[in-house]
Amino acid sequence: MPKRNAFFYFMLDYRNKEEKMGRKFQRLAEVVPFAGTVWEKMDAEQRKPYIQQTKTSKGQNVGPLNSLGILIKDVEEKLRAQKNKVQTITNAIADQVKSAEARHELEKEVFYVLSLTYFGCTFEGIYLPAELGVVKYNLECGVTDRMHMHIHLDEIPLGAALSVQTHTKATHQLPLPPNALGKAFGEEVAQCLLNFLGATDEIPLLFTNDQTLPIVEVMLRQLLSDRITDEMLYVCPLSELFCKLKQAAERQFLGESYFPSALTAQYILQMDCYDYVMGISCDFHEKEFNFMHCALSQATRWTYIISKFCCPNMGIECIPGKHIPLPTNNMLSDIHTDEPKPGTSSIQLSVKQKKCDNACTEAKLATGTNLENIACCLETLSISKDEPHAGDLASNAVCNLAGNDSREEEKPKTCEKKAKE
Repeated sequence: MPKRNAFFYFMLDYRNKEEKMGRKFQRLAEVVPFAGTVWEKMDAEQRKPYIQQTKTSKGQNVGPLNSLGILIKDVEEKLRAQKNKVQTITNAIADQVKSAEARHELEKEVFYVLSLTYFGCTFEGIYLPAELGVVKYNLECGVTDRMHMHIHLDEIPLGAALSVQTHTKATHQLPLPPNALGKAFGEEVAQCLLNFLGATDEIPLLFTNDQTLPIVEVMLRQLLSDRITDEMLYVCPLSELFCKLKQAAERQFLGESYFPSALTAQYILQMDCYDYVMGISCDFHEKEFNFMHCALSQATRWTYIISKFCCPNMGIECIPGKHIPLPTNNMLSDIHTDEPKPGTSSIQLSVKQKKCDNACTEAKLATGTNLENIACCLETLSISKDEPHAGDLASNAVCNLAGNDSREEEKPKTCEKKAKE
């Protein structure tokens, strides 16, 4: 444990600031080289708060430490802050839905759903953004507007090449830096995002998939760090919004809600029933047929899933291209199958069954005719006494039956002639 001097308290402060930006440190010793470089450039006025903190802490019991040298009370305080933040976000989502429901304008309430993919992660825990897709959505009109941007990086940070190559190849397969597409991650991307959100005084609630929410939030805070404070940005779980909308829709249609929880909503989102839909991805992923991992497609598909489950309860007709994907029947017209589809009517099934029964009957009749021919020939052979080799003739008759169909038709006549003789 390092000595609690002014530099020690500066290291703690430096680590907290860097972790908010997405950087991760396993031990306090990892902070020393980075904090030391900054400390050397600081003047006496900048060091004064940390020197004062040393004087006030002398002789005081700072409390027990955990195995990483961090005060346990600080860890507990962070956990409480995180719990309070989750509760604040949950309450904000519920308030927005309830407010729209009370105004009888739930179907017109606007929500912003986004997906932000990344190339990989550096050794320090910093994620490298790759593609941004944002969708403006409401239940009445479906998808009303979309924004998409590829994010350019000049180079892969030292030590992150394996992470970048592995993750990119397994997911979005975008060109790697320095050949990355799009605009540089910075002022221009931030301004485009804020303009799309119409954010002047405050940023609306942003919704994304629960599985990538912490990563998306870190990258967004890094992008908007010069424009917002910590209290201005709320990245919310999409499953919570889905759950609240579904429950509100059921209350409006049935009088009460039977949808259980956000956990069920997240399970439905994970099923991703529209993951291979064409025509909603960016140009690059449409060309590469990689629809599943396109950020624009992901954000659009999530809104389609919400529409599929919520709009029928509210009496809203789902419009293809707005609430649900466009039909793709023309793409499947060349595909034929003998198996009945789930939507096949009972009449069609009965017709197919009759055809099958007729085919079976014809096969049985054909088999019966062949057996009669064989019996006729064998009877003829047994009656005829002039032929010395009856066994050879019987075998020849069986071979003839296995031959062409035209010869099978002549066999009854041949049998009749031999019987007359």
